[in-house]
Amino acid sequence: MSRRDGELAHHIRRLGNHELNELLLQLPKASFAALVDVALARPALPAGLMLRYEPAAGVDSWTLVACAPRRRLGMLTRDRDPGGRVVYRAWTRAGDPVQLDGISSWRRRGNAAAALAWAVPVSGARCLALAAYVRALPDSALHQLLQVLPRERFDQLVEAAYRPEGTAA
Repeated sequence: MSRRDGELAHHIRRLGNHELNELLLQLPKASFAALVDVALARPALPAGLMLRYEPAAGVDSWTLVACAPRRRLGMLTRDRDPGGRVVYRAWTRAGDPVQLDGISSWRRRGNAAAALAWAVPVSGARCLALAAYVRALPDSALHQLLQVLPRERFDQLVEAAYRPEGTAA
């Protein structure tokens, strides 16, 4: 790995989530699709996504809210499966049941909340997960990914990576 790879990787890791995702959208479609297939292969509740449960109408239901800024994602309900065990189900704001990989009920409320956040774009869960995945790439792999950006955009990134801190962009 060269010093250039390290400086560029360091610069990319300092970008905000939104800025990093906007940069990734500039990748060629095939490269972006391959990245998304790997990075978002398994639903996960990414660090930085704060969720709050608010009691809702009914004894065993909650409104799930993503915080900062406040966004209502949908509902969680507590139910029993055919075996009598307590399970949680997730519902979008439109009232549609959430089903990920054929699973529509979860043993823990937190898992149902994560599934709902993953299924509802307004939560930002997938954007946060994609940014976290890219930041975790080794320097050389990150550099390799960025090399397929349009030449002008890649050159801008390299220049920004070597610009002394505190100078104007």
